[in-house]
Amino acid sequence: MRMRKSLIITLLLTFPGLIQIVAQQPSITEYLAECERKYGSDTDLVNGEKYFNPYRNAMGNPFFFEDPRKAVITIHEKEFDDQMLRYDIYNQKLVLDYTDLYGASSSLVLRNEWVESFSFDNLRFVKMEGPDGTSEYFQTVNDGPVSCVYRWSKNYQLNLTSGVQSYYFTEPVKEAYLVIGGHFHPYRNNSSFTKAFDQESQKLIKQFMRQSRIKVKRAPDSQIRHLVEYCNSLSDEN
Repeated sequence: MRMRKSLIITLLLTFPGLIQIVAQQPSITEYLAECERKYGSDTDLVNGEKYFNPYRNAMGNPFFFEDPRKAVITIHEKEFDDQMLRYDIYNQKLVLDYTDLYGASSSLVLRNEWVESFSFDNLRFVKMEGPDGTSEYFQTVNDGPVSCVYRWSKNYQLNLTSGVQSYYFTEPVKEAYLVIGGHFHPYRNNSSFTKAFDQESQKLIKQFMRQSRIKVKRAPDSQIRHLVEYCNSLSDEN
């Protein structure tokens, strides 16, 4: 109750026009309860820099998906459901599209050091320390002692095909890793995939790949998940 009162006082002091806005609502309590449900009782979610697009003249865009997607965002171990999110994989930033208390559309660059994970369209991204020792977002294909993760990126390049200097974004680029005991093992094909394991396991994994007709370079996530689950079953037997 004390937190709710503190929230009301803070909002009224921060947004003087709020009184006029909420006068049209059934009650200020119901309105603030809805704000708290969507954005939290503090500024964990709606906290960051206002987003401006510096690439308006470029072909393409820096995002994983161009349009915002409905996402679940985890910040400080709290989940925020039904948030409209864009993942800038060129700059490794998250852009939150939301409606402020005045009803206007706004976009914020979320604080990366606060966001622990996010998910949309059945894809889950988790912040972890990558192979070069920096914290980044990785798409997680599965969980377990042996896990598979993807790091996504785009390149921003000069267009040399026209007479006018212009820039464009490439299609998303995926780097695939097996994570075993906290160590990242990059792989591009079946051969580099199996090298992450000991000799005895390599033979069994190669046999499983042949029987299941798996080519990891082109395999869908569901097939990779099935393969890694098999790899985990080998470690369970040891």
